[in-house]
Order: sequence, then C-alpha cells, then structure tokens
Amino acid sequence: MRPLEDYSHIRGFNYTASYAGNDVFFWEDYRPEVVEKEMGYARRLGLNSARIFLPYRSYRKNPEQFLNNVSDFVRTAWKHGVSTTPIVFFGREFYPDMKEEDGAVDMLKPQNRHLSEEYFSALHRTVGSEEGLLFWDIANEPGYHTPEFVTYYPGEPEFRKEFSDLPEDMEAFREKQERVWSFLREMIAYIRRVDPVNAIGIGNTFAYEIEPSKTAELVDILIYHDYFETRGRVRQMCELMKELKEKYHKPVINNETGCLARSNPYDMTLELMKEYGFGFYVFELMIGSSGWNRVHGICYADGTVRDPSVVAAVQGFFRNRSQTAIPTDVNQEGAAYKAITMAMRAIESAVNGHAGVDRSRDASELLEAAEYIANLLEAGEHVPMHYPPTARIEAYRRQENPNTEEIKDWLYELVETLKRACHIVGFGSHGSRI
Repeated sequence: MRPLEDYSHIRGFNYTASYAGNDVFFWEDYRPEVVEKEMGYARRLGLNSARIFLPYRSYRKNPEQFLNNVSDFVRTAWKHGVSTTPIVFFGREFYPDMKEEDGAVDMLKPQNRHLSEEYFSALHRTVGSEEGLLFWDIANEPGYHTPEFVTYYPGEPEFRKEFSDLPEDMEAFREKQERVWSFLREMIAYIRRVDPVNAIGIGNTFAYEIEPSKTAELVDILIYHDYFETRGRVRQMCELMKELKEKYHKPVINNETGCLARSNPYDMTLELMKEYGFGFYVFELMIGSSGWNRVHGICYADGTVRDPSVVAAVQGFFRNRSQTAIPTDVNQEGAAYKAITMAMRAIESAVNGHAGVDRSRDASELLEAAEYIANLLEAGEHVPMHYPPTARIEAYRRQENPNTEEIKDWLYELVETLKRACHIVGFGSHGSRI
C-alpha cells in the first residue's frame, strides 16, 4: 500500500499463532484453520492490522512452503479486514557476533548481501502486490541490544540512564550498532528500487534511536517501541515522537507495546496512543505457548480473554480515573445481606446435618452460595481478578468429590470479604441485624 499521511486509525497486534512457541515453529508448522479462527478474534476485537515476524531460517529451509504460508496469512487476514506488516529482517542473522548455526546466516557480512536482496525480492514477488500489505517493517529492534546492557544516547531520558548498564567499550559497541544500521540503510535503497510503491518503516527499540540510525529521512513511517513504566515516561516518548513527526513530516506508529511485567499495562499506554493520535500494535494478540504468555496477549486459543479491560482499551474505552468516577455499591438493593444469609445457612446446614442425612448436595449448595457472593465481589471489583473467585468455584465443580470442609472455610472468607467491601457490621448468622 502506498504511504499514508496518517496511521492513527491503526489498531494492530503482533502475531504468532497460539499453538506456536516461536515464529520458526509457526511458519514451519503453519495451520491455516488456526489462523482463520484467530484472525476472526482480531476482527471481533476491532483490531485491523497484524505485525508478523518472518524468520530467514524458515525461508532458507523450504522457500516454496514458507512463501506459500506467508501468502496464505496475508490473504486470510485481509479477508477479516486485517492488514499485514511483515518484518523482513529480525533475529540473529542481523546482529553482530552471531554464530552461523542451525541454518542461520550472518547477513551483515558483505559476501552475504545478495542473500538479503534475494530474500526480500522473493517476499516482494509473493505478497508485494497484495491488497492487504500495509507496509514493510524492514527490521525489528535493530539497535543491537543484548541482555547485558542497553544503549545510551545524548539526550536520552534521565530515567533510562539511571537503569542503563553501559558496556565497557562504548566505541566497539557503537561500531556494532553502526554495522546494523549501515546494512539497513543499504537495504532500504535496494528495497526502494525493487518496490517503489509500498510504504516502509523500521521497528526501532527506542524513540531516541531513530535519529542516530540516520534512517528517519529514508522511511515513510517513524516507528518506535514503548514498554516504559509510567504515564509520565510513556508521555515523554510520545513528546519525542511528536517532535520527530513535525521535524520530518512523517506519521508515527508504536508497533510494540503492552507488557504486564514492565509496568506497561495495555489500557495505560493505549490511552496515551489515542491522545497523541499514534497508530499502535500491541504485543500480542494471542496468549499462546511461548515463554511470554504470562505477560503478553489478549486472547486464549478458545477465544476467552485474560483481562476484559484490554478489550475495552483496544476499542478506545478506558477506565475513569478522575474525580468524576462513581464507586460501585453492590449492596444498594440489599443483595449483600441476602448473599450472606444464604451462605451462613448453607454452612450451618453442612455443619449440623444429622447422621444418616444425605450429604451429597452439601458441596453444590455451598458453591451456589459462594457464587452469589463471588459475583457481587467481582462486579464491584472488590477482589483480585488474576484468579477470580468464580474460576475457583468452577474448579471445585469439575471435581468428582470436592472437599466440603475446604469449601466451607473458603466461603467464610468470602463472607468476610463481602462484609468489608460493603461496610457491613453486626449481621447475624441467619441474616438478622444484631
């Protein structure tokens, strides 16, 4: 697709299928029926663009199969109203000091440059004319970062300096970075010759790397990633991108954001993306089988979600954190009193049943009372939702012989939680106020 003046309408996601632990596995065990289903989830969520990682190793292993799979993905996604931004270069092939093993090739070596050109040309022949191609993401996080240290630039935010563990030999580090960026500048020139139509961008790790890489003037879209920890820090990056947008007269996209383990919740960062008018790609659509599944993702494979507030955020609805927010009162109609009465009667019945009485319904009656309370607590957001009480109730119900004593003890705890939430004091075992 030709470059657009504005990408603020993009509500995208990074994508690897839910069954795949990594991108190599995804493309080498490509399952069209899963992609079909999961692009349907994206459509229902109101998401409209997918960012996909294309491993060169998978292409090199079986070019025809790999290209067919990429083509199928782009067409399937577009059928659901989801455009695609393929990441052309990523992974160890495009980092200094890589070891050529497991089919990897060091693309930074001049003698291997023709392989990069052949690779992109093959991708272009395959999907370059597809209506669903939004733009080429030339490289993912090309600033050469390792777990041991992160980069530092003049003008970098003070909070980043504070946590930076700088390499001992900065000159050598800069040389390695420049090797990557030089490669990309040359590849951009080649890509422009092969494909003068479709827009291009580079998925930079940080906003403040864009100018040192000397690529801002070469791309159509200014792209950065943002996993910063507070509204103030995210806003600082937005302001920097706003300045770059005005300086280079180019639109902005944040094409990686959202990580629970980095104090970068989806609803916080997406609210700021909306405020600044930046397109975004969350990381990522699926809660899959990779090691990132505890901190990234919206949907499980069955279409359920971990956190409905993320669904609201991608659709542009955010929690009211202002003075106009109205606290909930789940006891406005006396439901808390009724629920507590029901719970205490269920507990008393289970405790005081006579010998010979059928006890088979004790667990189900206790759980029914527990659900009455749990629904009130969850509706009023009075309990943590990482493992909601109703999930524990369903776990008990799946058991053939649930532990009644354990359920009774837990139901007592739910009663006390509801009392505290509703400021209830002096309420008797059968519902009488004392």
